Amino acid sequence: MKDLRNKAAVITGAGSGIGRALALQLSAAGASVALNDWNAETLQETLQQVESGGGDGWGSAFDVSDREAVFGFAEAVTNRFGQVDIVINNAGISLPLKPLDECMPEDIEKILKVNLWGVIHGSQAFLPYLKERPEAALVNLSSVFGLFGYPYQGPYNISKFAVRAFTETLRNELKDSNIVISSVHPGGIKTNIARNVQYKDKAKHQEVIKTFDRMAPTSAEEAARVIIKGIQRKKQRILIGRDARFIDLVVRLLPGAYQHILLRRFGVEP
Repeated sequence: MKDLRNKAAVITGAGSGIGRALALQLSAAGASVALNDWNAETLQETLQQVESGGGDGWGSAFDVSDREAVFGFAEAVTNRFGQVDIVINNAGISLPLKPLDECMPEDIEKILKVNLWGVIHGSQAFLPYLKERPEAALVNLSSVFGLFGYPYQGPYNISKFAVRAFTETLRNELKDSNIVISSVHPGGIKTNIARNVQYKDKAKHQEVIKTFDRMAPTSAEEAARVIIKGIQRKKQRILIGRDARFIDLVVRLLPGAYQHILLRRFGVEP
């Protein structure tokens, strides 16, 4: 999909970070954008930026874990733009760092509802419309934490490994279709995901934010450029950042012993 002009792109989690950057860059490339975020205020800010740049944007604020809302959104987008060419399931959340054996079922469920079920709902809701187009793209955001198990991020890791499995399975099932299905594995990206985590201990929260920022060498704008280039080149697997490429290589070469390298790389003793 080299030419993005006159295409209609759907982006979830577009109120900030990678989602907002994708909205602005796709709009600048000539695509109409249908946007979602749970935060109506930040979503409106993104829409205003799209419109101030001369773009065509429309949005709806809701939680992507709500299947009925997602399917209603899909219908509304099609009615608004008449077509859907690109769907990027980007919305995601994280939780405070905690050992996996101390995570309560509701911790895991909260993450899975957004990070995994949001992707499943978004994919299933829009696939019928994507199949109607001459060419189309379905892009699901996993993570480098969908490539290896980072300590104390168990629920998040589980969700991102599952997104990868869902996406790869769907890709194999639709390999002869008109849709290019891609999984995205960002490394450290400067977004608000760490700031949006709810910590009771404010000092601990600030420490986590400081560590996250140090480990996030790639801007949201650069991440969006890589994703869009991947869509245009019909890439099925999109790695973002030198850290992501390094992690992917180490995990492939040392699947049973990567922790000795990667955990030291992230400052966590194995």
